[in-house]
Amino acid sequence: MTDTLLVRDDGDLRRITLNRPAKINALDTATLLVLAEAVGGAPAAGIALVAIDGAGPRGFCAGGDVAEMSRGAEAFAAQEEALRAVMQALHGSAVPVISVVHGRTLGAGCIVACLSDLVLGADDVQFGFPEMRFGLYPAFVHAALTERLPAALAFQILAGGRMMDAAQAYGFGFLTEILPADGFAEAAEARIAWYRDRLDALAAGRRILRMEDRPSMAEKTARLAPLLAENHAAPSVRRLLSGLSFAR
Repeated sequence: MTDTLLVRDDGDLRRITLNRPAKINALDTATLLVLAEAVGGAPAAGIALVAIDGAGPRGFCAGGDVAEMSRGAEAFAAQEEALRAVMQALHGSAVPVISVVHGRTLGAGCIVACLSDLVLGADDVQFGFPEMRFGLYPAFVHAALTERLPAALAFQILAGGRMMDAAQAYGFGFLTEILPADGFAEAAEARIAWYRDRLDALAAGRRILRMEDRPSMAEKTARLAPLLAENHAAPSVRRLLSGLSFAR
């Protein structure tokens, strides 16, 4: 385990907290691997519902740890594989997953939200897809967004490096509910309790949704991984990354 991810079980509810507040909970390889294990291993521990939130006032998750991925191809590949494991765990989860998001929710943080069944968002949330600022098209974010949006619309959002507020994110279907930032933690707890009391209905709805004939997340990311590696190796990415400050 790692102190960058906190896992606490409360009866049939597993609470997972991204715990790197100084970096707005940016996801490095170690954190991603533990997150995948915490989600995927929930049913074996008697868990019926998973809730994921982020520590600190600045946001849910600033995305992948760019400082780590900038260290070279090996570090980038390791983080990519760990992110794929998280995506497969979320997409294939045997139990419902709720993300509780506030503040900055970027890149890989949006992946976690978009692959959750329900997303409770504070009214101060900012969904964003900044990868294009260093010349990298976020192929895995594309895979997550196309679980909710047509592919052409996902491309338009990602190619523009778009930022959106809570109302816009709700309009695109990224948020299930918008809750006031003032008292957000308490309001989110009340909503989690509401869904927890209705797990049978939630499970039925998930089964209906999964009746659609869609490729698995493993298939999606396997197709996209070579394109992502090729893009990351491009000279423009190295040039743009070298000019970035990694202070969150």
